[in-house]
Amino acid sequence: MTASSAEPMFSTPRYATEVSRHTASRRIVVAQQASLATRLLHHPAPTLLLCLGETLPGSVEQESLPSSEALYLRLQMLLEQAQAGTRLYVCGDESFLWHVHRLARQAGLLGDEIELFKQGARRRLYCVHCGHIQDIGSEGECTCGQCRVKLFVREHFSQRLGAYMGVCIDPDSPYAPEVRS
Repeated sequence: MTASSAEPMFSTPRYATEVSRHTASRRIVVAQQASLATRLLHHPAPTLLLCLGETLPGSVEQESLPSSEALYLRLQMLLEQAQAGTRLYVCGDESFLWHVHRLARQAGLLGDEIELFKQGARRRLYCVHCGHIQDIGSEGECTCGQCRVKLFVREHFSQRLGAYMGVCIDPDSPYAPEVRS
């Protein structure tokens, strides 16, 4: 094995480890859990924290939303009204990060205006056989929730889909075994 083969695949996402010091007219921090975002809140620009279910003590403007769907709708509204110079900071697992990333890009933010901070092991998997997308953990193999094909989780990540690619483990038996009743 060479040193270059130990490096991650070019498509594997790389996440921020510390907050950049880019200037911003407004900062929106979106977090699955407010406690994960504390290190993202210390910045001179006006900051709004959107999070699920909990809030943090302190003086930062916060909105706690009851569900992911409510958070996504609120974020979409904020981004549609955002002025130039708004930056987005997202903290959560990969499933959450890439859903928020897709919303932000659809609203017109550039990739450079979005910073992603990975927390947690949940990620999305795309079955290349049937097109089903499902959430998985860190496992390297799983069964597709729709077509039941046993999948190998490749390192290749599609930013467009926000998911890793799942391919059939056994090409000699590409279909799920039939269930007999």
